[in-house]
Amino acid sequence: MLFFSWLWVIATAIACSIWAKDIAKLKGQKDTQWMVWGFIFGPIALLALTAYPDLEDRRHQRDTASELSLIKDNVSELCRNS
Repeated sequence: MLFFSWLWVIATAIACSIWAKDIAKLKGQKDTQWMVWGFIFGPIALLALTAYPDLEDRRHQRDTASELSLIKDNVSELCRNS
């Protein structure tokens, strides 16, 4: 019985480490680091990872904002020239 308990703990740790790696890669975080945290802390690491910001989304928002500010600047120049 004790063997199956330890087997369950190790299987859960491996599953959490794989999920943490995949989620970290999607969020633009360091996937190897989160894989280790997922193995050590299990579901707690997954919960902590969900609280981290999505760096890919932030990069996209920053690029979009810079494009919009360029468009806004061009519109203001056109209005001044008219």
